[in-house]
Amino acid sequence: MASIPPPQDEWIDTYQKLLPHWQSLALSHQKIIPISISRVNQFDAGRLDIEMSAMLKEQLVKVFSLMKPGMLFQYEPELDAFLEFLIWRFSIWVDKPTPGNALMNLRYRDERAVETRAKVRTGLEGPGLTNAQKIWYCIATVGGQYLWARLQSFSAFRRWGDSEQRPLARRAWILIQRIEALYKAASFGNLLIFLYTGRYRNLIERALRARLVYGTPNMNRAVSFEYMNRQLVWNEFSEMLLLLLPLLNSSTVKGLFGPFSKDKSSSSEEDVTTCPICQASPTTPFLALPCQHRYCYYCLRTRCAASPSFRCSRCNEPIIAMQRHGVINPKISSQ
Repeated sequence: MASIPPPQDEWIDTYQKLLPHWQSLALSHQKIIPISISRVNQFDAGRLDIEMSAMLKEQLVKVFSLMKPGMLFQYEPELDAFLEFLIWRFSIWVDKPTPGNALMNLRYRDERAVETRAKVRTGLEGPGLTNAQKIWYCIATVGGQYLWARLQSFSAFRRWGDSEQRPLARRAWILIQRIEALYKAASFGNLLIFLYTGRYRNLIERALRARLVYGTPNMNRAVSFEYMNRQLVWNEFSEMLLLLLPLLNSSTVKGLFGPFSKDKSSSSEEDVTTCPICQASPTTPFLALPCQHRYCYYCLRTRCAASPSFRCSRCNEPIIAMQRHGVINPKISSQ
């Protein structure tokens, strides 16, 4: 018996039925465009946020500068938490980047909601953080840091680590230390993973799946090396001074600049009666020869012992000997 041929438009109906499945299958195999966010930018953004918080704290402390000294010291954790809350409230909560992220052209993206769509152009598409993520971010960064700072200060003030008579407090102190060590180890592991993958700077971002991506794909990282070069020059210059200053003789330096500072005849009577080294009245006065200026014995003796070519601090003459002041038959001590 011959089979009945299908209707002429049967293939159209079959195509329309299978078309959604084909589209979903094609989208499931479509890969997300890989993006690489500069790790330096992410670290710089975090550092800039810390600096911004420090600047706000400095300005706020100046408001209370006329009040009792040390009054804000006991409320420092509350002050830090308040400033962090302000930054969170006017940046992340209103879907805006933090000051550091804005300067580095970064924004937070919810990695859980990133789905592959038919129109993917840059790989930076994706929604921002949800309200739940924002609230948990505030609880972890603001509330968590505040509670931990208060717990540490309270345990240190109560001396939980030294209390041998209260085993419960001792155990709580050991538990705090272990939690802190565990958190530092986890942060270090997260840092290694971040350096390898470029995702999630800290544990909070990894737990919330909040990833930093570029806000604008066409914005390049503007780096000014002027400040960096100036900082490097001053660092090298200061290290050179720290190395050379102990090797220099102060009397020689004074002797070099002495003729340019003042004339020898301009010294007053008070300058003559005081020791030019310690600027005090000599308890055991000795005269430097041949210029016969008055010094303390120990000041002059130590300088001459340290440098045989020591010159007088007043007249810049080389000192070849010293004698006690006021002795009728002085006994000259040669260098």
